Order: sequence, then structure tokens, then C-alpha cells
Amino acid sequence: MDDEPITRTFRIEKDYDSALREEAEERGTSVNSLANQILKKYTESERYLRRGQSITLSPRTLEALIINLEDDEIKAAGIKSGTFVPKDWLLMRGMTINRESVTWFITDVLGGYNDWFTCDLHERNDHTLYHLRHVYNKKWSIFLENYLEALFNELLCLDDLECETTDTTVSFRVPTKNIN
Repeated sequence: MDDEPITRTFRIEKDYDSALREEAEERGTSVNSLANQILKKYTESERYLRRGQSITLSPRTLEALIINLEDDEIKAAGIKSGTFVPKDWLLMRGMTINRESVTWFITDVLGGYNDWFTCDLHERNDHTLYHLRHVYNKKWSIFLENYLEALFNELLCLDDLECETTDTTVSFRVPTKNIN
């Protein structure tokens, strides 16, 4: 995508302008920067998720859905979703499946736009560390661990990853050699 900015002028309702100004002030940024962030999120994510392709749940709703599931059921759901969904979402965006697009999907889509977790990414000589922090519970960590293991296996042919999981974190060490 070309990073060269262009100037575009359009009209918005006064109430929307007030809300944007208030939000920009709270974030310590300009209305222009905030509008650009909103348009980026729409362009890179939301426009692909219309017509039943995605739903938004509050953390309490998510927790209510998974709290009574057995760990094996959550693991199976993570594997099933991680095997098919990421590939579909990358291909529907016209992206090539490689290390760069997978990292973008994890950090920007799952971590940023979908708010599944906060991703701290650390590049090392022989591996990349993905450290995922979330506010949910152990069952969400189980889902994430299995979703991402399936994702790495399906998309990058990696099946022997180092993974550490706690109630609110999941960390993966992904080798940098032999990856497209």
C-alpha cells in the first residue's frame, strides 16, 4: 500500500465532529490522525467482515460462553478455527501467505482490530517471540495457544513451537530459519 498521503475533503455531521474532537483530545492526537486510524481499521479489517463474517462480544459474554466448556472442547475449537480462519481471512484480503502476512494478521488483526490480546513482538537472531497478554481467563489462553499453534502449522508449516501459557498470557518462540 502506498504510504503517500493525499488530501480528501468531505462533510460530516456536527455530532460526529464533536465526538471525534473529544476522542482525539482524550488520546492526545489530532482529529486528522484519529480519522486516519479509523479509516485504516475499516480498510484493513472491517470492510471484510460484513454480512455475518464476524461478531463483537464483550469480555463478560465471551467468558460466559467458555467458562463451562471442558479444556478439551476449547482446545478442539482453537485447532479447528486456527486451521481454517486465518488462511481464509488473509486470502480474502488478497494477501500472500508468508511470515510477514502471518505476523501482520496476529499483531494487527487479532491483537489490534479484534482486541483478542496485546501482542509484544520481539525479533531475535534465531526466533521471533510473540508474547500475547489478555484480560480474560485460563480458558481463553487455552484457546489462543491452540488457535495459534494450528495457524503456524497450517500457514508456515511449523509444528514444533515452544509455547508457554499462563492464565492471562501465551508466548510463542517461532524459529526464523526455514520460513517463507
